[in-house]
Amino acid sequence: MSLSMAMICVQLALRRRLLRILWAAGIGASLAACGGGGGGGTSGGGSGGNVAATLQVSTNQLTVSAMVSDPAPTGTLQASIQVTTSTSQKFYIDGRETNNGIASVGGAASSGIETVTVTFKSPATLGVGTYNDTLTIQGCYDQACTSQVTNSPQTIAVSYTVTPSQAAAPQISSLSPSSATAGQAAFVLSVNGFNFTPQSALLWNGSARPTTFVSSSMLTAQIAAADVMTAGTESVTVDNGPSNGGVSAPSSFTVGTSGAFVLTTISPKHVTAGGGNFLLSAIGSGFTAQSTVQWNGSALPTTYVSNTLLRAAVSAAQIVNAGTATLSVLNASMASSSATLTIDPPTVDAVSYQMNPAHTGYIKFNNLILPSGSSWSTDVGGTPSYALIVNGTVYVTVAVGNDSQLIALNASTGAKVWGPIALAGFVNAAYDEGRLFVASGSTTSQIITTLDPATGNAIWSATVPGSWFTEPPVAAAGIVYTTNGGVVTAFDETSGVILWSQDIGGTDGVVAVTPDGLYGASPCTAVDLEPTLGVLLWNNNSGCSGGGGATPVVTNGVLYSPDNSAGSSGTIFDAETGSVKGTYAASVIPAFSPTTGFFLNSGTLQGVTQSNNTVLWSFAGDGLLVTAPVAVNNYVFIGSSSGNLYGLDATTGQAVFTQNLGAAIPATNEYAIVIYSGLAAGDGILVVPNGTQVTAFRLSTAP
Repeated sequence: MSLSMAMICVQLALRRRLLRILWAAGIGASLAACGGGGGGGTSGGGSGGNVAATLQVSTNQLTVSAMVSDPAPTGTLQASIQVTTSTSQKFYIDGRETNNGIASVGGAASSGIETVTVTFKSPATLGVGTYNDTLTIQGCYDQACTSQVTNSPQTIAVSYTVTPSQAAAPQISSLSPSSATAGQAAFVLSVNGFNFTPQSALLWNGSARPTTFVSSSMLTAQIAAADVMTAGTESVTVDNGPSNGGVSAPSSFTVGTSGAFVLTTISPKHVTAGGGNFLLSAIGSGFTAQSTVQWNGSALPTTYVSNTLLRAAVSAAQIVNAGTATLSVLNASMASSSATLTIDPPTVDAVSYQMNPAHTGYIKFNNLILPSGSSWSTDVGGTPSYALIVNGTVYVTVAVGNDSQLIALNASTGAKVWGPIALAGFVNAAYDEGRLFVASGSTTSQIITTLDPATGNAIWSATVPGSWFTEPPVAAAGIVYTTNGGVVTAFDETSGVILWSQDIGGTDGVVAVTPDGLYGASPCTAVDLEPTLGVLLWNNNSGCSGGGGATPVVTNGVLYSPDNSAGSSGTIFDAETGSVKGTYAASVIPAFSPTTGFFLNSGTLQGVTQSNNTVLWSFAGDGLLVTAPVAVNNYVFIGSSSGNLYGLDATTGQAVFTQNLGAAIPATNEYAIVIYSGLAAGDGILVVPNGTQVTAFRLSTAP
C-alpha cells in the first residue's frame, strides 16, 4: 500500500497545475493522478483488468461562514484512491462544482492524497444570506473518466453563510438636559455619544420614544409630559438593533420634585354647554393628598393621583349654560394661581368620523324639516370618505387608486372651493379650532399634516410614530391624536410637537375622545388614557390580543367598546371606572341620541333604550343596509348598498323618508387599510357618499 501511494503522489503532483486551471474554469476537467491515458493494469481485479481501487473523500459536508466585512473564505477536503495491491496503474480524479457561492476550486497532491481547496466569493459582493453549492468528485481509471473506481462519484454539500458585520455598540456620553422637574411639560432630549445610526432608537425605561438621527454622535428624542410626571430616576439607553451593535449601557435621567406649589394647566380647557358629568385634571406640582380643586371658589370632589396630578368631579349641572369657570387648587390655606375653563355653546358642525370626537353619530339642529329631494350632488372622481361639515364648507377625502385627494366643497351649492390636493395612501381627516388635520402615507411611513381650511395650504406636518397605517385622526381641545399600529400619539395642534405617545395594542380603529378621557379598543381590550398627559387611567382585558380592533363610542358616561375586528359587537363599560355594565351586538359602529342607541346587526337596524337595553323597534329596509347609522334630532338615517337612503322616526322606527341615489352607498368598514366612509350631518345638511358622488340634503335652514 505504501509503495502504491507513493507512486500516486508523484503522478498527482505532475498534474497539479492542470487541476487548478481546469477546475477553476468551472468546466469539470479531469484531474489526473498521473500523466498519459488510461490503460489496463498488470495485476488484480477491477473493470477490464484494472486494479481494484476505491475513491475516498474526507467529508461529504463543507461548511464555511464569513461576515460581510471579511475577506473571501476558503475550505478544504482530501480525496484519495485506495488500492489493495502494489501497482503502477494510472488513476485520475475528476471534479465539478456549482457556483452560487464558490468562486474557484484548486488542488495539490502530497503523499498520495489530493487536497482540494475551495475558494468562495467575496462576502461583500454576495451580501447577507446562505449560499448552497454541490461539489462532485470522481475517481477514474482513464483520463476521460469513462470507467470509475469503486465508491465513485462522491457528492459534497457546500454551504456558505454570510452574516452581518459586527457593528460597534452605541455609547452615551451625556444627556441634555440630564434632569427635569416632576410635572413639567413635554420636551426634546438630546443624547450625545458614539456609534449612532439612522436606525437608532432612544429607549426610556426600555420603551422607544420618537427619535431623530442628527449624526453618528447625536440623537434627539421627544419626551412626553407623562414620562416625567413622577419624581424618580429614569433609565435612558440607545438601541441600534441586534445586528447593528445592540443596546448601549444605560444612562440615568433624574426627575426631581419642585418645592413650588403650582397649577400649570387644566384639562380640558373647553367643554360644551349641556354636556354630561366629567372629571377635570389639574396638572402642576406640589400637590398633596389634602389638595382640593376649586370651582369658582367652591371645592370639587377631588382625587389625589400624584404630586403633579389631581382629578376633580364636575357635574352636568355646573356646565348647563355657556360661559366660563375659574379653577384653582387649594393646599390647606394656600391657593394656587387660577386657570379658566370655557363652556362653549353646542356645535352644529361635523368635525370627526361619526361627526364628533366621541363618535356618537348624533347632532341636534334648532329645527328640522325632511326634504323632498337632494340640494346638490357633486362627482368627486373616486370613492368619498365621511364628510367634515364646518362653517359652510364640506371637506371630503377621495380614494383614487391607492392614494387620495382632499377636496373642499361649498355646503350650499356643492361647488368646489379648493382642491383636489393629492395625498399618499388612504387619507382621513378631522377638524378642530380652525384647522384641518389629515393623516397620510404608506405602511412604512406616515405623517400628520395641518392645513388652513380656507385655502388648503399646509401649516405644519410631523412624522406619526407606529408601524402599520394611520387610522383617521381625532382632534379636540387643542390636541390632535393619531392611531398607527396601536400606537396613539398626541400632537399639539399649534406647533406639531409630540405631547405623548402610548401603545394601546391592536392595529385598526379610531380612538374616542371626551373632555376627560381618550378611549381605545383593541381586541378584547378597552383602554382609558388622560387626554393631556397620556397617563393610563384604567384598562380591561378579557384575555386575548393581536391585530385588529374597531372604534369605540362614548355617550352619557358609558363606553361601548368593540371586542374584535370581526364587527363592532362588544362590551359596555362605565367610562370613568372601567367597570363592566353589559354587552351589545352590532355589525358596524352604533349611533346614540341622548336616550336611545341605534345598532345595525346582520342587516337589521334596532332602536334600543340606553337605560335598560330594551329593544324599541327593528327595521330591515330593502335588506341591504350597510352604513353606520347617524341620528339628527328625532330621526335616524341609514344607507343601503342598493343606493337607498332611509330616514326613520327615532321613537317608532317607521320610515318617513326614502331616496334612491342611483349608486351604492359604501358600507362602513374599519377593518382594513381604507378610506373610512359614512353619512355625516352638520350645519343643517346631511351629506351622503354614493358611488363617486357626494350628495347633500338640506335638513334645517337655521341649524
